[in-house]
Amino acid sequence: MTVRFADAEPNGLAELVGRLIEGNLERRPELRNLLRPAVVELSASDADVRATVVLSRGVVEISNGPPDRDPHLRVAARSDDLIELSTSPLRFGLPDAFDPRGRAVLGGIATRRVRVSGMVRHPLRLSRFTRLLSVVE
Repeated sequence: MTVRFADAEPNGLAELVGRLIEGNLERRPELRNLLRPAVVELSASDADVRATVVLSRGVVEISNGPPDRDPHLRVAARSDDLIELSTSPLRFGLPDAFDPRGRAVLGGIATRRVRVSGMVRHPLRLSRFTRLLSVVE
């Protein structure tokens, strides 16, 4: 299993996401089963920075900026909201509505403070991606 950076100098968001996924895959090898084809674009609106995560079997590639092709999922939020996504407890791969942190994330999505495009069209990809990114076991 490989996590690689497409750019010689990944931006802060790309570095953070890449290291989170890499650490999760090392700590929990069963997460490798979640590596299925998907393209996810993340953007931190307050820092004006983007990262693209391309998942495939056995490889996670992270790059700066927008993707070369249309992403399956787009997540746009402030930096602190993006971090909350990775620290929120999950239920079925989505933020847990029974936990206060999960409700806070779901509230951000409901009020469009956190914008997730593609979640209705690609719910399984979203679930797999959030489980790869989550630091909560």
